[in-house]
Amino acid sequence: MEIGYAGAFLGGVLTLLSPCSALLLPAFFAYAFSTRTSLVARTALFYAGLGSTLLPLGIFAGAMGSLVTVHRNLLVTGAAALVILLGVLQILGIRMPALLRNTTQAGSSRLSVFVLGAVYGVAGVCTGPILGSVLTVAAVGSSAVYGAVLLAIYALGMALPLFVLALFWDRMGITRRRWLRPRPVSIGRWSNSWIMVISGILSVAIGILLLLTDGTAGLGGVLSVGDQFRLESSVSAGAAGMSNTVFALIALAVLAAAAVLFLKNQRNTNQSRTPGPVPDRVRPSDKDS
Repeated sequence: MEIGYAGAFLGGVLTLLSPCSALLLPAFFAYAFSTRTSLVARTALFYAGLGSTLLPLGIFAGAMGSLVTVHRNLLVTGAAALVILLGVLQILGIRMPALLRNTTQAGSSRLSVFVLGAVYGVAGVCTGPILGSVLTVAAVGSSAVYGAVLLAIYALGMALPLFVLALFWDRMGITRRRWLRPRPVSIGRWSNSWIMVISGILSVAIGILLLLTDGTAGLGGVLSVGDQFRLESSVSAGAAGMSNTVFALIALAVLAAAAVLFLKNQRNTNQSRTPGPVPDRVRPSDKDS
């Protein structure tokens, strides 16, 4: 099956219908208690973690593809154990190095978000024929760079729902609600913020879900395996008519428009939060006149 940039991107988007999508919303809510700007940055970090899993598959498709297939259970178990460990550390309030922790205490640490993205990439190996076609093109093609680009675009499609949700998070008014403020919780000598506790619990739950479902492969998706195969095959056939150049130009235009809208909304938000000038106190002489 021929696959290009458009097919790889749409294949990533269609993972939303696969069993591994069960990790998507819990992973998002594990770091969602923040401002929209921080939320978009955290989602980009999630995408970086996702790429850290998938890009090597594109660069070393032959060797890495067989390695992931043969040792997938071991990789899933290790990823699940790491996610559970990071969740426990968050619940206990153990401080991480400054580069890795979240200084605002408004969600998961940077390391946790990155690892959640990497775990989503491991789970994403259970998806359908488009990923298989991308890996085949990467394995038999003459350019490892092209294979890496295809997997990066595929990963972008996987993360797209989170970017959209992050952009509209502030419009839903969630970040302005009082119950989202990271209030401290103390029991004896233990102290933490309740948001970090919830984030840690979600991380532990994701790790347990990975262990119990073989990296979500044991879960059912929105569609059956056969239906998803037919849908991905149809989408791939339809996307084959779009050249990589055309897709790249459309993607750049969409990204530029999204960036302009984000910056405009951010400026409007900052202006609405800036208090207006305080009126001068009325002097007695002004009253008399």
